[in-house]
Amino acid sequence: MHVSDDLMTDQQQVPEQRKPKGRAKEKPRKAPFRGTGFLRLWSGETLSLAGTEITFMAIGITAVTTLAATPWQMGVLEAAESAAVLLLGLSAGVWADRYERRALMIVSNVARGLLLFAIPLLFWLDALTMPVLYAVVFLVGAFTLLFDSAMSAYLPRLLPRRQLERANSWMEASTSVGTVAGPGLAGLLIQVMSAPVALVVDCLSYLVSCFTLAGLPKAPPSADPADAEQGPAGDETGTPEKETHRKAVLKGLRVLRDDRIQRPMILAATHFNIFHAMFFAVHTLFVLRVLGFSPGLLGATSMAGGVAGLLGASSTPFLTRLLGQGRALVVAYAAPGASAVLVPLAAQGDNRPLAVFLVSASTFTWTFAVVVNLVISETVKQSLVPDHLLGRVTATTRFVSWGCQPIGALLGGWLGGRFGLAEVMYLSAAGLFTSALWPLLSPVRALRGTDGEEDEDAGPPPGAADTDEPQDTTAPPTEP
Repeated sequence: MHVSDDLMTDQQQVPEQRKPKGRAKEKPRKAPFRGTGFLRLWSGETLSLAGTEITFMAIGITAVTTLAATPWQMGVLEAAESAAVLLLGLSAGVWADRYERRALMIVSNVARGLLLFAIPLLFWLDALTMPVLYAVVFLVGAFTLLFDSAMSAYLPRLLPRRQLERANSWMEASTSVGTVAGPGLAGLLIQVMSAPVALVVDCLSYLVSCFTLAGLPKAPPSADPADAEQGPAGDETGTPEKETHRKAVLKGLRVLRDDRIQRPMILAATHFNIFHAMFFAVHTLFVLRVLGFSPGLLGATSMAGGVAGLLGASSTPFLTRLLGQGRALVVAYAAPGASAVLVPLAAQGDNRPLAVFLVSASTFTWTFAVVVNLVISETVKQSLVPDHLLGRVTATTRFVSWGCQPIGALLGGWLGGRFGLAEVMYLSAAGLFTSALWPLLSPVRALRGTDGEEDEDAGPPPGAADTDEPQDTTAPPTEP
């Protein structure tokens, strides 16, 4: 595959990959990222993710220790980030498709750094309040959504399709490392510097990420092929009529509604997230009160998830070669349901070592499957969705699948108080397991992925799609 010319700058060009003449087609290297700029993108994002872990812990500790927040205020603070997804999620996708994506990522990082720097600054001025924290968390959540939408749409412009799965595996591995190392680093910094001042480190991580992004090629927005087919329209000068923000949002929603691949995938993610939120609404209470774990022991068992995330990210390419993307996705949706049962089973009998093992095994299996799911889902979306719609599809997917989580959490809390914690966990496990039916009973099951030995010059990158539908050459048949 070749890289589209609109990614090139005057100073930097991605070198063309040439196939040796007179030789059989060679098997590509495991991670042929050299010359693409991906390693710069990945290193900057890794720093950002580590800083984000500091942010989550430091803002919460600041609210409790510095501002003496009440339980209600902590609940509002927790909801502020989700509110950003619900209120601005659809618009963020439109902006990611309408403006140059590298610039959006840089602006998002600068904005997040400045917003977080306001917390230690106001702390030093003795002017920090809870409403300020609400606003900062909401805005940081909004710019994070914009950054993620732009980056998801940018990656297929930077890499050929056959490298997307491995690139997404690297990204998820960074997330897992941040989950394991971030809280420990945050705790050390907060102990030494105090929570508000520790946020300065996160500000610096966003600035470093900006420098890594600045050296990457630009990715201007792609034109909608439908506009070219219809020809000029609008005013008397023949200038094409600009698509309104509302129409752009609706177009992204229609893609998810009408596409035979994306529709079952978003329904599966929404189904899964409702029961995921229901399960974890009672998980901590069950482990601490019923199983009698200490907070430290609970934290130790959760570390299994970080290790599982790393293994899941590195194993996904092997699993998709072994099973195909579709079947691996079915297993990844079903596995958390099976692992969720282990937690209430740990209460049977009075065997503490067995209970610790079962809770750790549940966390490990759950996280491994979720990371595999995320890598495959992201790769499928980037491979099949046309470039000019990719930002909208990313943001709309998160709007729908993440926006449903408060429903699951509230339902889990209500059912737990009425019927019992273990009963809610068994119900959640059944719901999680049945989320696998969406990919199993749809064309998603037949997805096999791109051929690892595909010729790079065989066709254009995903951004060159000509219609609003997934490309026929890549989409699987209805039946395998």
